[in-house]
Amino acid sequence: MSRGMFITGTDTGVGKTVVSAALAIALKRLGHRVGVMKPIETGLSPSRPFQSDAARLRRAVACRETLETVSPYRFSLPAAPLTAAEHEGRTITLSIIRNGYRRLSERYDWMIVEGVGGVLVPITASVDVAALISQLNLPALVVGRSGLGGINHARLTIEALRRRKIPVVALLLNRTGPLTSPKARAQERSTIDLLRRQAAVPVLGPLPHRPTLARDFHQAASRLARHTAITTLTLMISSDG
Repeated sequence: MSRGMFITGTDTGVGKTVVSAALAIALKRLGHRVGVMKPIETGLSPSRPFQSDAARLRRAVACRETLETVSPYRFSLPAAPLTAAEHEGRTITLSIIRNGYRRLSERYDWMIVEGVGGVLVPITASVDVAALISQLNLPALVVGRSGLGGINHARLTIEALRRRKIPVVALLLNRTGPLTSPKARAQERSTIDLLRRQAAVPVLGPLPHRPTLARDFHQAASRLARHTAITTLTLMISSDG
């Protein structure tokens, strides 16, 4: 069985996909066979299936698995998984995700699994993302914003994971927009400083803002894989155990 990590976020749009891709690329550069999975994805455009998060993760590691294997549940409505599934008259079954993960993990040294939304986002009427992480028996990497609002969201996410007894490897801060003023730079410094003192997990980053991400995701992820925060995280988890 492979080793693995679940990439979750403090919110949607915080950079989970590019972090997942960069980490997978960095692990592959160390010589590991890396598999990827995006068990649930919403907001898909039927006319652009290869611009999905799952497709981007597949390309990051030159994965030969089918898109359906990497991402068994794919929905068009840009909403929480429970709502998106109900909209199509479907139900998400966690055993399908667990079995898919198990089969993939038998073929790779490392598995990088990207979540959907935050940890308390509902997948079914009784199961949320945190429950999925628990069922896959994976540690979590939390991706959060480095600017204003990042402290509360990060600490709430870490607290929710700890309540479920899910190990948190680190908090990786991401700069989701450019720092255009002294005030924004001061807010970021404050957020990073306080989280390093109070998060009670390793705090890495911030990762730089990437204005070309939408235009050339793969190139941005490849460059990010060499960033100090990603290489530090890669060495941390590669040497663990």
